[in-house]
Amino acid sequence: MTLSRTLSPAPSEEHHFAGGGEMGALVRSLDWARTPLGPSRDWPTSLKTMVGVVLNNRFPMLMWWGPEMIQIYNDAYRPVLGHKHPGSLGVPGEQVWQEIWDVVGPMARGVLEGAPATWSENLALFINSRGFTEETFHTFSYSPIPDERGGVGGVLVTVRETTEEVQHERQMRTLRDLAARCADAKSPEQACHSALGVLAANALDLPFTLLYLLDPDGDTVRRVGGSLLPDTTLAPLPRQQSLSTGDDTGWPFAQAITTGDAVVVEDLPRRMGPLPGGLWNSPPQRAVVRALSRPGQSRPYGFLVGGVSPRRSLDARYHAFFQLTAEQVAAAISNARAYEEERQRAEALTALDRAKTDFFSNISHELRTPLTLLLGPTEDALASPSRALQGDALETVHRNAVRLRKLVNMLLDFARIEAGRVQAAYEPTDLATLTSGLASAFRSAIERAGLVLDVDCPPLPEPAWVDHEMWEKIVLNLLSNALKFTFSGGITVTQRWRDGHTELCVTDTGTGIPAHELPRLFERFHRVHNARARSHEGSGIGLALVHELVRLHGGTLCVQSEVDRGTTFTVRLPAGFAHLPKDQVTSARHTRALLAGADPYVRDALGWLPGSTPAASAASTVTGTQERARILLADDNADMREYVGRLLGAHGTVEAVADGEAALAAALAHPPDLILSDVMMPRLDGFGLLQGLRSDERTRHVPVILLSARAGEEAKEEGLASGADDYVVKPFSTRELLSRVTAQLTRSRLRALEAAHGERLWRIFQHAPVGIAILRGPEHVYEFANQGYLQLIQHREVMGKGIREALPDLAHQGIYELLDGVYTTGEPFIGRSVRAVFTHDPGQPAQERFFDLVYQPMSDARGQVEAIVVVSFDVTELSTARREAESANRAKDEFLAMLGHELRNPLAPILTALQLMRLRGDTTAERERTLIERQVTHLVRMVDDLLDVSRVTRGKVTLKRERTSLTDVVAKAIEQTSPLLEQRQHTLEVDLPDHGTALDGDPTRLAQVFANLLTNAARYTEPGGFIAVTGAREGKELVVSVRDTGVGIAPEMLPRVFELFVQEHQALDRSQGGLGLGLA
Repeated sequence: MTLSRTLSPAPSEEHHFAGGGEMGALVRSLDWARTPLGPSRDWPTSLKTMVGVVLNNRFPMLMWWGPEMIQIYNDAYRPVLGHKHPGSLGVPGEQVWQEIWDVVGPMARGVLEGAPATWSENLALFINSRGFTEETFHTFSYSPIPDERGGVGGVLVTVRETTEEVQHERQMRTLRDLAARCADAKSPEQACHSALGVLAANALDLPFTLLYLLDPDGDTVRRVGGSLLPDTTLAPLPRQQSLSTGDDTGWPFAQAITTGDAVVVEDLPRRMGPLPGGLWNSPPQRAVVRALSRPGQSRPYGFLVGGVSPRRSLDARYHAFFQLTAEQVAAAISNARAYEEERQRAEALTALDRAKTDFFSNISHELRTPLTLLLGPTEDALASPSRALQGDALETVHRNAVRLRKLVNMLLDFARIEAGRVQAAYEPTDLATLTSGLASAFRSAIERAGLVLDVDCPPLPEPAWVDHEMWEKIVLNLLSNALKFTFSGGITVTQRWRDGHTELCVTDTGTGIPAHELPRLFERFHRVHNARARSHEGSGIGLALVHELVRLHGGTLCVQSEVDRGTTFTVRLPAGFAHLPKDQVTSARHTRALLAGADPYVRDALGWLPGSTPAASAASTVTGTQERARILLADDNADMREYVGRLLGAHGTVEAVADGEAALAAALAHPPDLILSDVMMPRLDGFGLLQGLRSDERTRHVPVILLSARAGEEAKEEGLASGADDYVVKPFSTRELLSRVTAQLTRSRLRALEAAHGERLWRIFQHAPVGIAILRGPEHVYEFANQGYLQLIQHREVMGKGIREALPDLAHQGIYELLDGVYTTGEPFIGRSVRAVFTHDPGQPAQERFFDLVYQPMSDARGQVEAIVVVSFDVTELSTARREAESANRAKDEFLAMLGHELRNPLAPILTALQLMRLRGDTTAERERTLIERQVTHLVRMVDDLLDVSRVTRGKVTLKRERTSLTDVVAKAIEQTSPLLEQRQHTLEVDLPDHGTALDGDPTRLAQVFANLLTNAARYTEPGGFIAVTGAREGKELVVSVRDTGVGIAPEMLPRVFELFVQEHQALDRSQGGLGLGLA
């Protein structure tokens, strides 16, 4: 729509449209007659008033009027419109904002149609006001504008753009997350990966990201990774790029370094191919490349390539975000690199410290072994009558003195080289002759080892300038090293002239060197771990010394090796002497004998080979008839084997072997009484030997003495903790070694006796007719269980398991707690008929068992409980029978109670009727009535006794205590028994004290007691007998005796006389009668 402008508004409009800046002038100049609003003079007052308010307001405001929602806005709103201004004045809002009308239109139309005002905060609106669809954010409200009719004539929009605030907060969150997530990175690569994870979360500002690191060479740029890019996009991109060569298809990294600023890449599709649309559904077309560097840093750590959002303008704010992101990533890489460098320094220091420790450990071994072989024979000689060294002992001392001198000289040479104080004498030399002579000096040792030595050193075209002593050490060390690690095949020494250099090669067919060890082979103190060698001896500086000596000659030393195939050391020396220090070059010829320098090396090599150490030394007399002890000696030094074997020959049969593997095989084949082992040995060291011995039942308890050059408490504790029985530090005296050996042999014999005793005890336990088990430790682990015990627990697999694991069905039955209590307190437990319920098979019902148990604690030498002996008897059948008997007894008591009541009920009226008959004076059957009354009374008393017994057994008897006297109680008892006494015509004598017979008790029950005693006496005394009741006071007690002249009681019946229903044997006529209840 095109609107014409008038030159000036009508006078009536000037009041409303006055001022308003540029927009006021534009409103006044617009030909409104050509708009749906019509001429401004015809506008309603409410519209004119609102236009004036909008135009003169400094806050961004917009109004839509009428059904067409014609747009009018002020100067502050113009930046929101961008290139839409000024063409959007007087135009319907839907036409101006067609790209966002689906969002804002319904809200505005609702307010126009009477809906409440709206409020939107930081609403994302993608508007096209600068030639592209742009991400913007606005906070705005839609308010109704009333018209003259009281309705809604239009919508007032107050708006504030918040794009910068929202984007700034989003970017700051990304930067904060970068700092937090990358803080723990331990390497530059880890820092980059952590950063990529954070940047991937902000796809709105960074549609994709690539991070590159610059290699230490300063030229190669290597891609670490990317974010929000599929593999199909990453794969074609080059993984690395050179800064110096440049590449049109690569990234402008060099330009980023040169400018020190961002470089914008415009041709992304050409460089990267099709890119994903991401959250915008529109792929990025540009990218920013920035160097990852800190302020003042000349060479960056790497580079960041970040995609530019297609919904943002690449303005200063956006550039600042890329710069801050790059700086944050650079800081993370810097911190990670600092950490990595510090870690590498710490690792290097640790490695050096470890190497030094190994060196001192090795050198200690190298020094202390010859010292032992110097001091031992010397002390023995001083203790002998002749006080002289001679024979084998003298040779041993000499060999080890030479070896010690060689070692010290090597250390001094290395120290001088390290300090830069070496004084060499480089002289023209026929190197072929010198090298051949040195190699030939080793021939005897090499051939004795079963190897072939091939020396190929033809004459060279010119003399070589070398220091003879240094060259000797170079050749001899290389030959010694080759022999040490070669077990089959041979050693070849070749020397050639190549490209103006003398080249010496020493090749062997030995064990070879692992590839990862080659870079460190010439480091000082370094030794190849777990290498198979003829001897463990060595200081770890031999090859390092060779390397330094070659370097002093201006040459190079290199090595090629393959495991199990062999090794080649190559020495290259430049021709002439221009490369050598002038003050150390001499034309004088060396006249030193070759063998003088080679002899120590050859002697050492011969010591590595199988020697003539006797398997059993000639023994002196052994005390008594005790069998000679078998001693196994393991040491890789032939002199040490010979010397120690000779010392121990008087104490047993000595078998000497050269390494740990041979010692283990010999010990397992025929377990000795004692083992002496060096710690540092080839193939298997002393600790490995210990582990093998202790893991086999045959040698688990054989005592082991470690011989070591490592001194100090820590080394001793390590040896003892590994399972050694003693630890002897070299150098040791003869007396010390013999005392230690004697002590261990004595302990070995005692252990053997203890083992035999234990074996006997085991056999006794195994065949015992009861269940026996031994539970060790606080977890009660089964150490032993005989067949009887296993049968009780249904042959479960329990050995080596704790009782809670082995018998879980005993939980919550108190068994575990009983064992815990015995282990904690040390007090034994004896249990009778202890109940246990077993649920071994889930498909079967639980089994209830009863055991008589004994838990007996076993203590160690310190009195601490270490195990519990369990003795178990299965008494299930007995317990079941006892319970059945008890149940039957209860049923009997209940029956007797019922029977007593049933019998007493008819007796009461019978007795009453007899008494009535007597009172009536009917004498026709007086005799019969008296007989009946007496028998009924007797029957009533028996029934009462029966009821009383029933009450007693059921605990239902209640005593009615009151103050009474013994005289009254006895009188009542006599009254109750007088019919029986009269019937049997017994004489009764009563002798009670006149005073002091008062007592507290139940008079009725006490009378019943004495009545039963009298009745018993009357029944078992022949008619006309004598019965006496006597009483006396004894202290605080009254003692009453009832004596008779009856038949008496047999001795075997006395223990049971007070049991229920027990009676003395009676004749068939049962003249005494009774139920056996009275005394009970």
